[in-house]
Amino acid sequence: MAKILLCNPLFLSQSPEEQAAKSPYFPLGLLYLAGYLRERGHTVAMFDGTFETGEPAFEQALQAEAPEAIGITALLPSKAAALRLAQIAHNFGATVIFGGPDPTRSPKDYLTQPQVDVVVHHEGEETLVALLNLLDQGRLTAEALQHELGVAYKDESGQAIVNPPRPFIQNLDDLPLPARDLVDINHYLDAWREENGYASLTISTTRGCPYGCEWCRDAVHGAQFRQRSPESVAAEMKVLKETYQIDRLRVVDDVDGISREWLEAWAKTAEAEKAVIPFEALNDLERQDIPLLDVRDTL
Repeated sequence: MAKILLCNPLFLSQSPEEQAAKSPYFPLGLLYLAGYLRERGHTVAMFDGTFETGEPAFEQALQAEAPEAIGITALLPSKAAALRLAQIAHNFGATVIFGGPDPTRSPKDYLTQPQVDVVVHHEGEETLVALLNLLDQGRLTAEALQHELGVAYKDESGQAIVNPPRPFIQNLDDLPLPARDLVDINHYLDAWREENGYASLTISTTRGCPYGCEWCRDAVHGAQFRQRSPESVAAEMKVLKETYQIDRLRVVDDVDGISREWLEAWAKTAEAEKAVIPFEALNDLERQDIPLLDVRDTL
């Protein structure tokens, strides 16, 4: 099976904004991809730039792992660094695949870069498996890619082609847990304790946001709201609590608190499983629904 090196191109040492935020969180989306790919037989390694000093560390990872493909995620603030790493990977001879929020928003913009071979737009698990299967078969060509949903690629003439999105994964409970073993979790926890006085890890309970705001209309997980079961989330919380002895969780969903019934079920299930951990949302909670706030305080 194919081997891929997934890459988080955000270097904390090169980002004053991230340093000021004092909240270094590992790349949860990449770790979801890693878990999914491994479950389907592919070999996955991770380059996490967060605590690295720059590009030489990536070059060392390429030499050590010798992957056939590089999967790079990109946000707009990390785009320049991501493209620099892509050039290094291209020179190494690996197939360069981009994905994440900014490539989903403007895949053609990335395909204008000669070092970028394919862009995965929107949700990436099933699409990336399809690409690695083609790579493993020696069939990752423009002819084959014209039949794959969720990709953007260059045809034989070099023109950028954006295929329609792949249908979203409906049952999020079917996803394996993020492959947190591929990053140095203790480094993150130590940094959190030093900067904030407590240790925190991220968790995702939903995908998609139904509100259609202009600024995130091309979000990776789309507008179709999907939610994990309370039992699934509580089981992951128990693993995190027992494995890493964390003090808090940060819920990094696109939107929070849509269903009060779900939150109440989550609180009861977490309590029953002895998995209760205080949590915070990605953004401030705007709903002034007192019972909802009571549930939040319970966890």
